[in-house]
Amino acid sequence: MDKLSIVIPAYNVQNVIERCLDSILDQEYHIDVEIIVVNDGSTDNTIGILARYEKRYPDIIRIITKENGGVSSARNVGLAEAQGEWIWFCDADDYIKKNGLSLVLDRFVDSSIDVCTFSSITLDAIAQKSFAEQDGDNAVCIFEGTTISEFGMRSVNFVWNHIYRLSAIQDIHFRTVPIGEDVFFNLEVYRRNLRIKCTNANVYRYTVSENQLTRRRDPESMRKAVQGYELLLEYAKCIQEEHKNDRTLVDSIDVLIANQFTPFMSRLLSARLRTSEFRELFLRLKKKRIFPIKEIDKKCKIYNYIGEHPVSYPAMGFIHRNLFVPYILPRLSRN
Repeated sequence: MDKLSIVIPAYNVQNVIERCLDSILDQEYHIDVEIIVVNDGSTDNTIGILARYEKRYPDIIRIITKENGGVSSARNVGLAEAQGEWIWFCDADDYIKKNGLSLVLDRFVDSSIDVCTFSSITLDAIAQKSFAEQDGDNAVCIFEGTTISEFGMRSVNFVWNHIYRLSAIQDIHFRTVPIGEDVFFNLEVYRRNLRIKCTNANVYRYTVSENQLTRRRDPESMRKAVQGYELLLEYAKCIQEEHKNDRTLVDSIDVLIANQFTPFMSRLLSARLRTSEFRELFLRLKKKRIFPIKEIDKKCKIYNYIGEHPVSYPAMGFIHRNLFVPYILPRLSRN
């Protein structure tokens, strides 16, 4: 492994970008690393902080400033500028464990693979106050094979827990979609049947602000999210149809769709659709053969029931908005 390119989109992150950069710099690397921070039109002091880091680490950090266009456009700029053999996308409000990334690079990333995945911990505002890193290292490889055989079992929801061989994914671009840009990207990656190695190395610290779980639950935002998930589910189904003779991929897509129904239904139950709109949505999903979903667990049975019985939607939505979101969801994020 010769060089790793790290791409960080940055928009108004003056309060967290130093933590992110410091955690990346504070690693015992045995390879060359370049950090490309794409300043996506920040209006706070983000650019001033980045300028200090670029001046201090001119051989490592490169700042690119562009007009605001969203996380997908920022990542695409970084992807086009990357010069490493490998590429990793990190979010500016998150950070990594000391020597966690370098451990993954040293022990698991090699010429035999195209993608390497690792684990993470989700930290909300409460957990961040008491969280302490554990000493010791018990990281092992938990799977090695192909992406098609595994993406039904692995999380494709995020790109920040993947390290990619640049030449294998360079022609894939992040889509500007209402939600799920990471999933769209990884669907393209995984369908290529690349060589993958998955490790339980607990490297990434995904941080959630105090109100991040619930702040965008207004009906208008949720309606846009529902539209985004419908596009995502439709795209996954199209891939399945294209490869309908590949039983492994077909089964993996079934699992993927079932897993995506959890966040989809969460937004849907918060969207306050009219019952007629809800009914029409599931009729479209049926027509596209997305619904009913494969019942891989009890949750899927519940989703199928709700979709088949639109009359239950108002009551289920009320319970979700007034019980699940304010009381149960924050607790689940800490587990």
